Amino acid sequence: LYGELLATARLELFYCGSASLERVREALAAAFATLPRDGIRDIAPSTPHPARTEVKRVEEAMDVSQGKLALGFRTGGVTCWEEDYPALTMFNAVFGGTTLSKLFMNVREKLSLCYYASSSYARSKGIMTVSSGVEQKDYDRAVEEITRQLTAVQNGDWEDWEQQGALQAMLSSLTSLPDSQSALENYYVGQTATDCDETPEQLARALREVTKERIMAAAQSARLDTVYFLHGKEEA
Repeated sequence: LYGELLATARLELFYCGSASLERVREALAAAFATLPRDGIRDIAPSTPHPARTEVKRVEEAMDVSQGKLALGFRTGGVTCWEEDYPALTMFNAVFGGTTLSKLFMNVREKLSLCYYASSSYARSKGIMTVSSGVEQKDYDRAVEEITRQLTAVQNGDWEDWEQQGALQAMLSSLTSLPDSQSALENYYVGQTATDCDETPEQLARALREVTKERIMAAAQSARLDTVYFLHGKEEA
């Protein structure tokens, strides 16, 4: 098992450039040699959970001065064979993943409903989450407007500069990965978790090929699952 691991390991996670690859392999073999070899079991592949038929709503009160609103969406498959990952990445970027996104420009800046508003996509779990800071009095309007912006993306209601801005932000993030060993490590760990093997360069090329229609289709896969709101006790 460990021999197979070493034979298939992505050495970019460990190789710093000053040692030969053979020395790196030997060092890894020595490090793994002391690990127990009995009782090893296969890890079952993760499977996506479908969105609830009824949205779960959770509300809590604590001693906080700023409310926290979170919306969780199911997006379908969790492996590269079950989803259009480049399109989902672009969908998230257009919707709430950058400072040029729908959530930032409209919910936060234009309407001032949130102290912050952004979305993130977790490929390994097949979910997208929206995080925002809101006052109790703005809760209903914030949820309504976040939903409105999602519908806008699903309908293709955005300008070319929004898509280009999202693309450039994603390409910049991928280009900077080699500057940080931990960032590169996190990237490849995420690839392994989802049984995918595209390099940052390959993903960048795939992102450049994403069309508006593919982004709209990816957005259509988002299904609201859970709404969570944390607010101050004095507002309860």
